[in-house]
Amino acid sequence: MGGVENPVSTDKAIRLPERKQYSSNAEPNPSKTEVKRRIERFPRVRIVAINSHRLPGARGSAGSVNTGGRRVRRKRMITTLRLNHPIPLFPGKQ
Repeated sequence: MGGVENPVSTDKAIRLPERKQYSSNAEPNPSKTEVKRRIERFPRVRIVAINSHRLPGARGSAGSVNTGGRRVRRKRMITTLRLNHPIPLFPGKQ
């Protein structure tokens, strides 16, 4: 989906679709506006709001020697859709 990597399945993310909200991880560079444009390319999908936050990076290690570095941080997006404008989970099927 360009910018959006994969859906998230946490306790909170499982309850979000009741409120027409979907949670997913995204690439760290695109802005909210760019992600919104990419998602709205789907037919009949309209976004009301996008909230995002950066997840903390995991500590990295190399074998038995701890390098003290951190792995790449990810951005998490929570997207709110308009009523009756769902994201097609299985494209091509009605």
